[in-house]
Amino acid sequence: MTEGALIGARFALMLDLAMLMGLPLFWWAMGMAGQRWVLAALAAMGMALSVLWLMASVAAMTGTPITSPDWASARILLTMTPIGSVAAVRGAALLVALGATALPRGARWALAPGAIAAATLAWTGHAGATEDGAGSLHRAADIAHIWVAAGWIGALAVLLHAVSRLRAKDDMPRVAAMLARFSLMGTLIVATLVVTGAINAIMIVGLAQLPALAGSRYGWLLGAKLALFGLMLGLAAANRWWLTPALEAGGTPQRAIAHLRLSLLVETSAALAIIGLVAWLGTLDPMA
Repeated sequence: MTEGALIGARFALMLDLAMLMGLPLFWWAMGMAGQRWVLAALAAMGMALSVLWLMASVAAMTGTPITSPDWASARILLTMTPIGSVAAVRGAALLVALGATALPRGARWALAPGAIAAATLAWTGHAGATEDGAGSLHRAADIAHIWVAAGWIGALAVLLHAVSRLRAKDDMPRVAAMLARFSLMGTLIVATLVVTGAINAIMIVGLAQLPALAGSRYGWLLGAKLALFGLMLGLAAANRWWLTPALEAGGTPQRAIAHLRLSLLVETSAALAIIGLVAWLGTLDPMA
């Protein structure tokens, strides 16, 4: 029960912070104004979810129900472990992001604090436990991994919303242009995910121990994550080289829209499943 609450809290927090960074990043890359109220809601939710994550962490550590937290243990966690510093940095970044949404062009101003808030996730998983110079390398790779994953998730959210609302033929060139412009960004995202993911795997498990993952729950979950990542790559390639050109060409627009909508829906579902697996993997001992 407590493990499930911790995984759920981690999943919700990861998704929220990924969207808080990913949405303004994609809006900025596409030259779009964005929706400030969405970012304000995400920043406020990030604060609430951070508290929930802390309570779930305490419950998992002490074996107490999340509804009856051990406040003494929570105080120790905040004052005697790096979690306190992480929570302070994240809370400050979320407050700045929330305030930025009140400014003109606030969606762009919220990008930097959103990126800082998302980066704090690197200190709440396996990367945060790695020490010395290896720890710095591990956290740097993890931050890059988080940032590009957030960019992909934010892009999927905007593209799925745009395609879902696509009705008139006159809107097709605008959506098709958005999909085409995302292709370069998507290529950079995939390349960075592959490199940083490989570094993270080696830093967590060790190169010599990688074959041993085949017999562990951690290894099976990691394999499922990689399979879903492969599915996302295949769908992204189909979007780029088949569905987007079909949308640009006209012809049978409703069929092209339906195929593209389904592809983006499946790709987004796979991304959500990956976040869930990452939330679970972060609670496990890789070699157990």
